[in-house]
Amino acid sequence: MAFDADRGVFPEMSGLEDEVDPNIVAWPGLPEGSKVTDTKGYGASYRTRTVRIDTKQADGSGKSYFLKVSDGEKSMMLGEFESMKAIETFAPKFVPHPIAWGTFQKDPSNHFFLMDFREMDQEVPEMEGLCLKLAEMHKNSHAAGIQQFGFHVVTHNGSVPQDNNWSNSWEEFYARGLKHMLALEEKTQDPPSEEMKAVIEPLFQKVIPRLLRPMETEGRHITPSLVHGDFWHGNTSTDVHTNEPLIFDACSFWGHNEWTGASDDLRTMAQRTRYKFTTAWQKEYLKHYPASAPSEDFDARSALYILRSDLQDSALFPANPKFRQLFIQVAKQLVEAYPDGYEGYLDAKGHAHVGKSFQVTQNKAIKSLGSPKKGLKELYRGLQEAHGANEG
Repeated sequence: MAFDADRGVFPEMSGLEDEVDPNIVAWPGLPEGSKVTDTKGYGASYRTRTVRIDTKQADGSGKSYFLKVSDGEKSMMLGEFESMKAIETFAPKFVPHPIAWGTFQKDPSNHFFLMDFREMDQEVPEMEGLCLKLAEMHKNSHAAGIQQFGFHVVTHNGSVPQDNNWSNSWEEFYARGLKHMLALEEKTQDPPSEEMKAVIEPLFQKVIPRLLRPMETEGRHITPSLVHGDFWHGNTSTDVHTNEPLIFDACSFWGHNEWTGASDDLRTMAQRTRYKFTTAWQKEYLKHYPASAPSEDFDARSALYILRSDLQDSALFPANPKFRQLFIQVAKQLVEAYPDGYEGYLDAKGHAHVGKSFQVTQNKAIKSLGSPKKGLKELYRGLQEAHGANEG
């Protein structure tokens, strides 16, 4: 079916009940006696077709549903359904209620995800409410008692599958996921340049252990949080009837809360881009869920997390070489900032002059990455503008 990008509709899916696949109409999760009265293309979603389905219930009342259809991997719809179901468990009403997923009876190459329809406005949600709700979701998910990092099904960010295999440590999970993304990116782009190859080994051998291992050693522990997985302003809105913030288009996993609460926010925090979050949003979130210790590594950890977004977007947009260049740029700065890796961190802490020595190391890293007051704004202006021009 052809998507009309200007109108944001799918003309072929407008019509009456016979346009809705029998596997959707007959789904046991729908109220008995429901009758489809209309369908129409609604909104726009990258790489999927989106439809509003209006029904008449047995008691005569009306109820609407929102349908996403993909002719790609079946796991795309399963992953989003399971993600939204998990989020609803710990943050009721923060997402539209997920109902079902499955495959079309008439065309088995099409797969669907059905959820309740929530009428949304076109504005970014109110900052305090959204940040509080997001932090509460992360903290509430700890009640599940999940002790590993990963997810029970494959999820997709856009059309890119994520490696959600379970890991015992966040460092292991992040490193494996980054290697997975490197492999996918190489398939859609040219082979890595010598410049790119030069940063890969120290990135894995020095930078990742230096920035992630301290959070899980010396008596520290990361409690896995359920994260959205693709948190940016385009995946948020406000319910016009309840005035409550909403999130959607999730590709969740159990990970470090800063992945969503900091990393994905940070890549949207710039002036003069299509992104509408600002650094104030990050600060608001951190009021409710402070940065993990050692907190002085927060900006650098966020820079590290953004590298995976660069590779993912490079895989999604093979015609655009910017994302690979941005990956190389940021990776080089991280490698230069932390040449001694985790061993250097331990060495600095183990000396009598630990305070001065470690502070010098941190100052060098901060100088390379940017002022702690400005965060990563200047460093990532190019990255954020590139995301703003291509993501949707």
